[in-house]
Amino acid sequence: MGKNATIRYKHFFQHLIEALPWPILIIDTAQRIRHANRRVQTLLGQADELSGQRLDQLLDDAAIQGLIQNSIQAGQAQCGEFERAGSGGTWKVSVTPVEHRKMAASKRAKKPGKRDAATHRYFSIVIEDLSELRRLERVRRDFIANISHELRTPLASVSLLAETLEDTIDTDPEKAQVFVERIETEVGHLNELVAELLELARIESGGMPMNIGPVEAGMLVREIMARMLPQAQRHRVTLRTSIEQGQTTVAADSKQIARVLVNLVHNAIKFTPSGGTIIIGTRRQPGDTMQSFYVSDSGIGIPPEDLPRIFERFYKVNPARSRGNFIGPGGGGSGLGLAIARHVVEAHGGRISATSEPGKGSTFTFTLPVSAEQ
Repeated sequence: MGKNATIRYKHFFQHLIEALPWPILIIDTAQRIRHANRRVQTLLGQADELSGQRLDQLLDDAAIQGLIQNSIQAGQAQCGEFERAGSGGTWKVSVTPVEHRKMAASKRAKKPGKRDAATHRYFSIVIEDLSELRRLERVRRDFIANISHELRTPLASVSLLAETLEDTIDTDPEKAQVFVERIETEVGHLNELVAELLELARIESGGMPMNIGPVEAGMLVREIMARMLPQAQRHRVTLRTSIEQGQTTVAADSKQIARVLVNLVHNAIKFTPSGGTIIIGTRRQPGDTMQSFYVSDSGIGIPPEDLPRIFERFYKVNPARSRGNFIGPGGGGSGLGLAIARHVVEAHGGRISATSEPGKGSTFTFTLPVSAEQ
């Protein structure tokens, strides 16, 4: 093979491993790296060229090193999954022996041009990051468990109420009417849960139509104030607004963003004791391209360990947080409201977040892009 052909072969081989969707490298029996694609550099956090370096000096994982060494010693393919303590992720590592035969001129050749094949042992290592896959599997398991729980409770109530109704419908019509009303309430909760699930599915799939237009931020806050004031008064909670001076118009679907604010105020009322205060406010972000909306309460707050997960589907903080005179089904809602709020805000190009201090209250903040039509 000529020199130019060898160079072309190396370039082709490098392009080939760069095209693969996983980090892949080729090492020799001394674990010296012969080839590696850029995904390996990213995975190992290395900015420099890896060729010529020893893998066992770059990868400080005893379990993975053991797998590689076993493959080298046995000359057989090895595969395993490993939990990464530092990153908290999961790697699937596959080690496969690769034989490379290089033709060399034989000193014992009887005929001119006769060559022997010298075999060099190399090993390809493919690393698949399974962290996202494992997270999705966990989300799926949690979803099935949560939806089963959410459906089982009202269905069991309906079944029990129906049996009791059957026993009282002829003997005590007034009591039977109470059971009918309770059945209607539970069915209403089921319908609400199904509606929220369908809405979340549409939003996540991009199937929820958004009627984006200019919306005046202060007017939107005042409308939510008027809608939620009766609930706040019923639970003896002070509800007020804090709208910054000046008129700011955001690019938003007013109906969807109104639902986000209603959900946030609804939750604030639920977890704010009588005599507490809730503020619905606006605040312009630095740079004048984003507008903030926030709902702040003086309620019981959210524990730090729960705060990172409150926007997940079905995630509920300890039910003991709920007040006895709760608003909404089941004492704690479906656990979908904040997940829907997050998807709606992100569909607008904004972000939603929360800060909280147990015993002192919580603040939920989301941003929306400022409309060009000011």
